[in-house]
Amino acid sequence: MVYQGKPSAGCLNCRKRKIKCDEATPACSQCINTKRTCPGYVPRFDLILRDQTKSVHRKQQKKKHEQKPSSPRQSVSSESSMTASTSGASVGPGAWSASSIIKQARSEDGFRRIFNDFPEQQAICAFFLDFVFLPRHPDSVQGHLEHLLPLYQKTTSDSPLSMATSSVALALSGSSQKRKDDRQLARKMFQKALQKVNVAISNPTESKSDETLMTVLLLGLFEKIVASADASRPNMTNMHNAGAAALVMHRGADNVKTDVGVGLLFSVRSQLVESAIEEGISYKRCPDALVDIFRSAPQNAAAHLTSATVNVADLRSSAKSALLLPKNTESEKEVSDLLEYAIPVDLLIATWPQSLPEDWTAKSSDGFDYPFGDVPKSTFVYDDKMDIYLDLWVQSIWNQYRSARINVQKVILDCISWLGTAHEHQWYWRAIYAKMIIQEMADEICGSVPFALGTKMSGGPGDRNGVEFPYVGGQKASEDHRRAASALGGWHLLRPLKSCLGTDCLRDGQEDWIMGQMQRISRIYALQPPKDDGEEASPVDPQKFDQQLQRYELGCPS
Repeated sequence: MVYQGKPSAGCLNCRKRKIKCDEATPACSQCINTKRTCPGYVPRFDLILRDQTKSVHRKQQKKKHEQKPSSPRQSVSSESSMTASTSGASVGPGAWSASSIIKQARSEDGFRRIFNDFPEQQAICAFFLDFVFLPRHPDSVQGHLEHLLPLYQKTTSDSPLSMATSSVALALSGSSQKRKDDRQLARKMFQKALQKVNVAISNPTESKSDETLMTVLLLGLFEKIVASADASRPNMTNMHNAGAAALVMHRGADNVKTDVGVGLLFSVRSQLVESAIEEGISYKRCPDALVDIFRSAPQNAAAHLTSATVNVADLRSSAKSALLLPKNTESEKEVSDLLEYAIPVDLLIATWPQSLPEDWTAKSSDGFDYPFGDVPKSTFVYDDKMDIYLDLWVQSIWNQYRSARINVQKVILDCISWLGTAHEHQWYWRAIYAKMIIQEMADEICGSVPFALGTKMSGGPGDRNGVEFPYVGGQKASEDHRRAASALGGWHLLRPLKSCLGTDCLRDGQEDWIMGQMQRISRIYALQPPKDDGEEASPVDPQKFDQQLQRYELGCPS
């Protein structure tokens, strides 16, 4: 591949004349001085993802024509996969239609990564390919990365959004052992982005822009990544979540009328609810004006689940304080009322699957080409359970549902235990039911691990060579899923797996298997120092491991 040099962001006239362009708008000074019509600038994303040289392009076309046509079944599968990920883009909250981008990527045999000498550009290419452009079901859209491209295309190289994107891309790239130096560059880009976004927030106009809110969300994502990988670094994610919430309030209802604006609003809400549940704090409701926007905006399956799980945050917050009270008549009534409140909360969440699309139902795998030799199948599979989902995000939403139900059952069991033997007969069957639900949800979370991780044991997010995944009907996992699972699968599993811990309701050996999977994830994404070759892993200390998990709570880049 021919090295093409660092791309110029100047206007077409300046690039043809090979002179420096100041990239001013609406016209550069060079064109103004020479009385030329300034043709404008090539979108920055097109510069990063450029075509190869003409000679290489001809070779690619020749190779493409020599390839055998795919079978009718494969063609239909590819079409339906793209339709599922793009046709209903307007269904979700502010869902952005990426059909044209995905079609372009497919028609050109994928985007070419050609900037081998520039770590930042290479990381950005990998980030968009492996995290942003992955097909997903419109009903599972709940993050902010779906809305990044249209905003990123409009930015300049020194904008806060551009620098925040680079910091996240480099942080993710740096989780590979081969590119550890990217993390240092990521921190430098993060500091620059932080300084610039502080200036933007103080500007009355820029503080209300979608670009500024997206930048704050990306900075929060960066904090989650580096806090997971560096135990000495405090996790400042909550600070950025609070900043995003403050910006939402500041923007008001008038700035939530576009698809991107509504999508970012739902993303902030989803992150705040998820954080509140995890920390056991009450979720602070939005002002009435924004609540009306939530109700009037089209809500997909993911948004409906978020609405149902808001109560879990309040429930856990109340339980944290109530269960510390000394026993007396008043405290017993408070705990009993809390228990009575937890039951309808659980029922509300339990009804969520009834409204799901039919294709969201998981299928049992009938094939899995796991490695032979000394590696047992139990390394990747628990109790021979392997479930296949429509895509990785559908699986993630299901696991959020399961985690929410587990958290509610834990509160119920804690309340029953606190009330003691005097109330044991009254709540006996409810305790049995709670333990049954925890076991059922934990089994389903464990059953989702092979689909999300496959046989991946190391190598970083972008490495998927030789990784196998379970499949149905003899049709192996698509390249889209291999990319998604290798890049994101472990992030999607961390919180659901952790929710299964801390209870005595699991069968023998299941908790050890879950902790083993979490350690496996930490190795893949460099969340712990790698072991030297030949060094045996030390036995797991449950108490110490639970403390380490505090820095592994990374909300996946959705």
